[in-house]
Amino acid sequence: MQNLLKSDYQAFIFDMDGTIVSTVEDICDAVNYSLIRHDFMPISYEECTTYLGNGSVKLIQRAMHHERQELFQSVFDTYYNYYLDHYQVKTKPYDGLLDALAYAKSKGVLLFIYTNKPEKIALEIEKNLFPKGTFEKMVGIPLGGVTKPDPVAFINAAKDYHIDYQKVAYFGDSTTDIQTAYNLKVRTICSVLWGYQSEEHLKSYSIQPDFYLRETKEIEHIVDFKLK
Repeated sequence: MQNLLKSDYQAFIFDMDGTIVSTVEDICDAVNYSLIRHDFMPISYEECTTYLGNGSVKLIQRAMHHERQELFQSVFDTYYNYYLDHYQVKTKPYDGLLDALAYAKSKGVLLFIYTNKPEKIALEIEKNLFPKGTFEKMVGIPLGGVTKPDPVAFINAAKDYHIDYQKVAYFGDSTTDIQTAYNLKVRTICSVLWGYQSEEHLKSYSIQPDFYLRETKEIEHIVDFKLK
């Protein structure tokens, strides 16, 4: 009977890139396609991971090393259009993630995505990589919109769900996510260590999460309050 009990959490909010899906290879391939087309040096997957987390505009600015900014719009548009057609070549959910999400839903937890990824692409990834109905809502950022860590886009998009943020856990892989969760005033902040920022970098941030998760199975432990 214990397994039938509902969680005390009302909702879980997940970042996308580096948290629920491994996307860096497709992102980096698209960035490099554009960089090479504009006579910039390509970047490595490792370098690209350090540029992620603050939206696609900052990603491209960083990949250009803030040089020749008069070309920015052309570089960005080439990247965006290429990625729009190639966003799911290598991208996939992390191992065990689907089982963890299904477990949370079985305990009555509402699941949401809040990502700085362009909204159009994020919606397609959610639709194609996750079973229908997994998430209550996917909140992405329209091109030119206000990005995380500002919480307003999520608050506005999810207002019909009447969320009590003191019954929410937030999961992300970056310091941007820690700050977003703090700004949302959620009950529990979880930093995942399978993503794109190192444990050392996360631990250097002024705000610390409640938990560091090393494997996706631990999401289930958050549901049941088994992590200490």
